[in-house]
Amino acid sequence: MDQSNSLRRTIEDGGIVYGARASTFSPTIIELFGELGVDFVWLDFEHMGPSPYDSRVFEDLTRAAEAGGTELFVRLPSGDPPLIRKVLDAGVRNLLIPRVDSAEEVREAVEATRFVYDGDPGERGKASGRSSNWGAANEYIQTEDEEVCLGVMIEKTTAVDDLEAIVDVPELGFAFIGPSDLSVQMGRPTNKTHAAVTSQIEAIEDACLDAGVPLGGIRTDPASIAEAEQRGYQILRVGGDLGSIESTLGERLGAVRDDN
Repeated sequence: MDQSNSLRRTIEDGGIVYGARASTFSPTIIELFGELGVDFVWLDFEHMGPSPYDSRVFEDLTRAAEAGGTELFVRLPSGDPPLIRKVLDAGVRNLLIPRVDSAEEVREAVEATRFVYDGDPGERGKASGRSSNWGAANEYIQTEDEEVCLGVMIEKTTAVDDLEAIVDVPELGFAFIGPSDLSVQMGRPTNKTHAAVTSQIEAIEDACLDAGVPLGGIRTDPASIAEAEQRGYQILRVGGDLGSIESTLGERLGAVRDDN
C-alpha cells in the first residue's frame, strides 16, 4: 500500500484540493473520480453506508483510491478513539470528525491518530493491517504520524463557543464548516443564508484562517468555488456521483423528451 498522503502534503504546502462525494460507496466510482483528477473522494459513514467498524469494507475502497490516484476522505460517525484507530489501520489516511463540542474532544481524537503526540506518547497502537502493508512497511510509525490527517466539522454552537481552543489543538489537520447543521443549532433550520448564520460562518472562517488551520467547505458552482478560494478555503467538495447523474442524465432526458 502507498503510505503517502497527497491531500495532507497539498494543504500543508498552501495548495487547494477538490473532492467529490461517492454516495454509492462504489470502488469503480472512486477509481473513476481519481482518473478524472479528483483530489479526494468523500465517503460519509456518519449518515449512510456500511459500518466503519468492519475494517474489511475499506480494503476495496482504499485499493480503488490508489488505482485512481486519489485520496479517501472519510467522515466517521464520531471521534471515538477505538473507531479512529481501526479505520486508520485499514489504510485510510484522512478522517473527518463531525459534531464536535470541545477542544478536549478534538485533542482526544487527534491524539488517537498519533504514535507521538505533542512531544509525548500518543494513543495509537502498532498494527499489522493494510496501513502497514500487513506488517511489512518500513518506518511505519514515523510515516503514519507524518501522513495521517484528521479534521473536524464546526457545525455546533458548542464548538463555536470553544473555537479558539479547538483551532489551537496541536496537529489538527483542518476544520470543515457545516452550515446546514449550524443553522439548525442556531434555530434557523435549513436557512443557511440567514444573516445570523452567515455572520457566524464568517467568524468561524476568520478564526481558522487566523490560526493557520486549513479550511474546508462545500461549493457546487464555479463562481462560489472561486469565491471560497479567494476567501482562503483549501479543501472544497465540488460535487458527487448521485448529483452528477441527476443533473446530467436528467437534463439530457428532459431535452430529448421536449424535442419529441
